[in-house]
Amino acid sequence: MPRSLVKAPQHSPDTNPHRTVRELAAMLDFSFYITTPRLAITYFNPSKESHIALTLELYKDYTTVDENGNTKPTIPDRAAAIDMMETRSTQIETSGYGRYCVSVLPPAESHEDTAKRVENATPVGLVGLNLRGPDTPQLPDIGFNLLPAARGKGYAAEAVKGLSDYYDREKGVTELLGYCDDDNEASMKVLRRAGFELLGERNIRALQSPGQVSKGKHPLKLLVWVRGLKKDPKEYGL
Repeated sequence: MPRSLVKAPQHSPDTNPHRTVRELAAMLDFSFYITTPRLAITYFNPSKESHIALTLELYKDYTTVDENGNTKPTIPDRAAAIDMMETRSTQIETSGYGRYCVSVLPPAESHEDTAKRVENATPVGLVGLNLRGPDTPQLPDIGFNLLPAARGKGYAAEAVKGLSDYYDREKGVTELLGYCDDDNEASMKVLRRAGFELLGERNIRALQSPGQVSKGKHPLKLLVWVRGLKKDPKEYGL
């Protein structure tokens, strides 16, 4: 398998509390990329039309409930998609964790360099690491979401492994978690193929939606997957 390539960002996470969301988002080096044999993993760029279109498509079926109990789309329009990308860029800039765009690389041409292939890649989804609140285990957890047309091709596992390996190799982040519902066979397969091991069922209330049931009509159980844990899981609250 070809070795992954990385064009590293040029600076460390920003901790200045007075910068605006837009200022922080603009500080990211959008030429940064990670490549795997078939994919490019990059920052979401709020000024790139293909990234805006991808965000709208990924979230088109997501809804939220407002303070009046009304259901509305999570990302209703282009402006909301840009706002989400800027907010997520801020998260990466301030914490070092966040969501990345996953794109399929075009076939390699003998005269084309890697950066050009990344620029011409087709966005198909996202992969990310998130460090959650105090009511959850204090280790970053991996997440992913691909467009339906890109599923079933091994892209999700390749992206999860590619981002996990990057954080391990370049940032020294070796301990990772993954969560999925107990009836989500597709996510289980992705995490297993990406090198995560099943720890088992855990009751982490902050990550569970009360009353949800599986396809078999039993209460959903949260499965925890791990990669590279150095201590007993109980020491992490697992």
